[in-house]
Amino acid sequence: MSYTKDDDKKPVDHQAKREKANELKERNRKAGKRQYSKKTDHL
Repeated sequence: MSYTKDDDKKPVDHQAKREKANELKERNRKAGKRQYSKKTDHL
């Protein structure tokens, strides 16, 4: 097996990716999307 290295690969900014996802989650939360409102019968 020969060893090959991919030097042309673009670096991925994981922090920016996370920040974008968190911002989207927060926007959806403020808009009231995906609310968890299951009623409990046992309390």
